[in-house]
Amino acid sequence: MALHPGFAEKFDRGRKIMKKTWLALFAALTLTFCFSGIILGQETTGSIVGTVKDSAGASVAGATVTITDQTKKVAVRTVTTTDDGTFSVPNLAISTYSVTVEAPNFKRSVSTDVKVNVGERRPLDVTLSAGRIDETVTVTADQVAVELSTPTVGTVISGQQVRELPTNNRNFVQLVTLAPGVSNDLSDQVYVGTTNPSGQANTVNISVNGARSSQNTYTVDGADITDRGSNITIQAYPSFDSIGEFRVLRSLYPAEAGRSGGGQVNIITRSGTNQFHGSAYEFIRNEAFNANSVEINSNPNAVRGSNGKAKRVPVGTSA
Repeated sequence: MALHPGFAEKFDRGRKIMKKTWLALFAALTLTFCFSGIILGQETTGSIVGTVKDSAGASVAGATVTITDQTKKVAVRTVTTTDDGTFSVPNLAISTYSVTVEAPNFKRSVSTDVKVNVGERRPLDVTLSAGRIDETVTVTADQVAVELSTPTVGTVISGQQVRELPTNNRNFVQLVTLAPGVSNDLSDQVYVGTTNPSGQANTVNISVNGARSSQNTYTVDGADITDRGSNITIQAYPSFDSIGEFRVLRSLYPAEAGRSGGGQVNIITRSGTNQFHGSAYEFIRNEAFNANSVEINSNPNAVRGSNGKAKRVPVGTSA
């Protein structure tokens, strides 16, 4: 059977179009995965930005900036200052760093205890003194740095605060209420999971800057743990011992945190070290720790009957 004269030409044209379509789709998927990796890195990491100048205030170009993780004793990044003396080191894991700056005809400068929090652009300005490069000037960085490079308003709750502040039931949700602009209608006993022991929804009634409780987003290491069925319950509750820190964003959110119009709570888990660590905790409920009244102190046996049940001392009578 003879084919139509234009059939082969149309078939070849259609094959080329299909090939271009698949190539375009593949390129789009590749870009999507690449940018999603960048955004995820921004949600779980921080940055160090700053300038390097001499004692006269002139910018020092071409200076070598080395970032070293103080916990792991490992140099994680090395960059060079630009012509105007600025440098930027993005996508750093949450940790405490030392920053070493070296330039010809200047003393080596070492800034220690530079704490990088999640989603933070940590400012660090370095002033070099004239001298030999084998001489070292060590400076301890300020514990609290004013972040001027972003309009985002947020509060960081450190891992030490998480583990040492008194809470009921070891639930991080109670610590979210420490941030300014946060109000809540939480119960005294905040359970974990989407339902409480009574089978009711375990709602997280927290309002950030007046927004609805259902407009908040909760993430762990960049993964969304908000129950998108109700938007008011959480699907995962990390242990206190696993939390490195978490940040509560309240307004003017960056692009990577634009999932909802309410508060953005981003939890970062702790990273490992080259040493073994452990922890333990225990709930202790004992009458010796209870607040007592004068009546109970005068007769401790009055608080329980012969069957072991607690009984209340009538008001206005002595036991």
